[in-house]
Amino acid sequence: MPLVSVLLAVRDDARFLPEAIDSVLNQTLADLELVVVDDASTDETPHVLADVDDARLVALRNDTRLGLAASLNRALDEASGKYMARLDADDVAAPERLGRQVERLRARPEVAIVGSAVTDLDEHGVRGRTHVMPAGAVPVRWHALFSSPFFHPTVLVDREALEMHALRYDAAFEESEDYDLWTRRLAFVDGDNVRDGLVLKRVHPGQASQRRQDVQESFQRRVALREIAKVANDVDVEAAWRVGARKDGGSRVEFVRLLRAFEARHGSDWNVRRAALRALVS
Repeated sequence: MPLVSVLLAVRDDARFLPEAIDSVLNQTLADLELVVVDDASTDETPHVLADVDDARLVALRNDTRLGLAASLNRALDEASGKYMARLDADDVAAPERLGRQVERLRARPEVAIVGSAVTDLDEHGVRGRTHVMPAGAVPVRWHALFSSPFFHPTVLVDREALEMHALRYDAAFEESEDYDLWTRRLAFVDGDNVRDGLVLKRVHPGQASQRRQDVQESFQRRVALREIAKVANDVDVEAAWRVGARKDGGSRVEFVRLLRAFEARHGSDWNVRRAALRALVS
């Protein structure tokens, strides 16, 4: 049984897939398997997978297109590692990524999900800006009230916590399926982020986040309002979310009421207050 199972779903992404596969199979932590689900690709993806000569690759194919969430659930069911990691087919993992994330989980038993920062990578391989997510259990929970607290392709999770609560991606989510899953998971465990960019996140015109941004924002809002209501159901959740998400039409009064309710539940944290102040000022 491998220590880490890396889950990768691919749909017509043969151009970048070889680099993503190589970045996993050449990790400094070699005790792994790479579970790839080809979601009925019509390009050269099947040939790319067939050319990989490494027993750690587990290649599956959907006869018809099922979508990202269903494909990842299939990969989860097939995987056998103690930890589950994610990577997208057009991204690249730093060689030390898995080793550092496993080390972080083992050092803090209360943490069962850890992500990292990402560094932009354009279609020509040129690196750009690094984007950092909040670190620490309480800042992660605060951020999760407004948007996903993890970059999806950076996440490493403890499989036991998923199985204990029968958690899977919700296939009804066309976008933000990861945000939905992480918030349901944070109901039982803590999360954290490594502040270094352990994944190169590809930015190019063909990716889903560029094509379907309006759909993604719609599902993101749906999850955020649900999570805010769990913390403070007596506030105007829409008005509070709009301030935290840096949208027009919000209410600072409702946002501050949400902050007070959050601190009553999770305690005061300087990083949370600083993030809240930045939202209020913006």
